[in-house]
Amino acid sequence: MSQPANSPQHAIQAARHQIRAYLGADQVKALHRPLPALDALAVISTLLLATANSAWLATLPPVLWLAAGALLQGWLIQLAGLVSHDLFVHRRVGGERWSQFGALLLTLPRLSLPVGYETAHLCHHRHLGSEQDSEQYKQALTSRRRRLLFSTLLGVRLVQARKLDQGRHYHDVSGASAANRARAVRERWLLRLWLLLMIVLTVIWPAQMAWAYWIPLLVVAPVINSIRLVLEHADADVRSGDAWQLGTWYRTGPVSRLLFLWDSGDCHLVHHIFPRMPFYHVGACVDALTPLIERHNPRPHRSLAKLLYGWYVLALPHRQPWPGPAGAGRPAASGETV
Repeated sequence: MSQPANSPQHAIQAARHQIRAYLGADQVKALHRPLPALDALAVISTLLLATANSAWLATLPPVLWLAAGALLQGWLIQLAGLVSHDLFVHRRVGGERWSQFGALLLTLPRLSLPVGYETAHLCHHRHLGSEQDSEQYKQALTSRRRRLLFSTLLGVRLVQARKLDQGRHYHDVSGASAANRARAVRERWLLRLWLLLMIVLTVIWPAQMAWAYWIPLLVVAPVINSIRLVLEHADADVRSGDAWQLGTWYRTGPVSRLLFLWDSGDCHLVHHIFPRMPFYHVGACVDALTPLIERHNPRPHRSLAKLLYGWYVLALPHRQPWPGPAGAGRPAASGETV
């Protein structure tokens, strides 16, 4: 089906042609080349770090170390979702069965339905910025109170269930293929078993499970998720007809790229143009394309603090261009300040 000339998908196609002309087809092909060792390392290291950190938190070290460990665990929960997003949703590493198994390992601990997320996220890529966009529910985050609520797991679930507006649940798979609907049934049972196991362990070891699992899951990870939302699409112009304005142009540096697995800010702009580009190549792609982005996007950001101020305090609109000083500014050198 052809796209309207001003549609986000048309803009993304145009940006792909721009990039191939700017970098050359061979370099674009090289940036899409997977490195199996890094793919395996991403999965194994995330699972091992999360397991080891959980075991350490269960020893109930002094309170400052508990807080630091809970922050780390919340980030690892978020990181696991990003690893699954890259390897198993977009690139289908290992084939269909291994992708489904990998998504289960990395997604179920977040109490999220893997096939539900996959269906919704691919819909987001197909219909970015339109009424059919599965992330349209975030448009209901119109006030400080709602945005603070969304920074908790309960708030995320309420908003995704479309309790603040009318629409289909974010994880709704009723319109998916028969295979994916059957997969959803299996995964719901596995999710219930996982939740039952966590409850039983909590009854036996309440303090240990609170720090090793529940506080990172219920409190820390949703805050990190909200920060990611701001760094992805908060200050955007989906009506511009320009793919380089479909998300927040946050000038990422080494820290923010690692924290969000090369997926947020300027990395997210590239991700929507080339969703199958491995995460470990996206940073190099962004660095090569920065002059191109500078010509197309008038709203660079270097300060995460200012972005969060615009989101939580000023309640600036989601997926609309932000005004200065929390929005527009002069292009600056790559890297972020907090």
